[in-house]
Amino acid sequence: MKEQTAPPSHLPVHYVVWRAAAGGAELSVNHYIDRFSPYRPVHVFSLRGSGNEIYDESKIGFQNGSDNNLECYLRYFRYCRHHRRDLFHLMSVGPVILLITLLAGVRSPVYHIHGTIYWKKTLAKIYLKTAWYLSSLFRTVFIANSRYSASIFQKVVLPVQPKVIYNGLDVRAFLEKRSKRADLRRLAYIGRLQPGKNVELVIRLFKEVAAEYPKLELHIAGDGALRPALERQASQSPHRDRIKFHGWITDIAAFYGKVDLFVFLSAYESFGNVLPEALLTGLPVLTSNIPVFEEIYGNEAAFVLGNPERYDEIKENFRKALTNYSQLADKAFALSERMLQTFNIEHHLSEIENIYEQVESASHLLPLRGAGAIR
Repeated sequence: MKEQTAPPSHLPVHYVVWRAAAGGAELSVNHYIDRFSPYRPVHVFSLRGSGNEIYDESKIGFQNGSDNNLECYLRYFRYCRHHRRDLFHLMSVGPVILLITLLAGVRSPVYHIHGTIYWKKTLAKIYLKTAWYLSSLFRTVFIANSRYSASIFQKVVLPVQPKVIYNGLDVRAFLEKRSKRADLRRLAYIGRLQPGKNVELVIRLFKEVAAEYPKLELHIAGDGALRPALERQASQSPHRDRIKFHGWITDIAAFYGKVDLFVFLSAYESFGNVLPEALLTGLPVLTSNIPVFEEIYGNEAAFVLGNPERYDEIKENFRKALTNYSQLADKAFALSERMLQTFNIEHHLSEIENIYEQVESASHLLPLRGAGAIR
């Protein structure tokens, strides 16, 4: 990473995460730590009290909350009150935490939208919507990781226009593994093994074609609550010896480089880092029809299998994609240059740094009321 020149102000920044464990939003904080810790104090507050699995505490101050909601809220309120003159960057931790931050006196916190699901039940909608409304009486800087997640937030949560800053990737590691795929031998899923990711459909698709493609293997990288159920599903397949579970992969770029086709049938995503990562290596992808995926690979119908709720449609399109694998590989390889320009981590970090500097320079002039976004 390039050596950075310190900006004129050096307010500490506090990153607030739900849990200091592997996850897209949580892991992205490591990029911020590397970029900003040389010239400003950096702290991480993990709301849940399960320790720290992913951050280097030699570079940051770290503090846990609690697994008990009331104790968590009290600890966090006292923490915010003590550091209320600093910068706060909340990583999609919900409206209750945002409201506590504001009530504790923090001015213009940055709220980073990383999702599209805000409630699932009526009771939750009532109290969460109330918390969002109360938070809107104060000024918050909203940023979103895609145009899609920004539009859902504006439509469902608050009538504000978040600034869109795409997730940043350390593109060098992926570009080192870039190659044009020639043979289809290893099918893959990369991501969490949890509800909504539809990994069970990937296993079903493999079973559908395994007899026709006797050299084809399925490699599943990731972990999560559904792993035991997925392993049971795989064990019942007549092709179970060709289905491999790898768990969490340390060198994910190397994993992308060793597989030939990535199937990602998630039911909902606000972005999906794994897709641009894969495409940076030239790895062909097949996805569900979530709108945000078009932001990543454009209007490329060949990559879309369809709605995961319509399995027969998915299956038919999957078979067609395998038949046309060489064309799919050509398209993926051609897209890697676009991924480099759009999702470079340096561009992302510069955008975040600009947000911080604007908040610092304007904070003493801002009124208390009104949610907003720096443009």
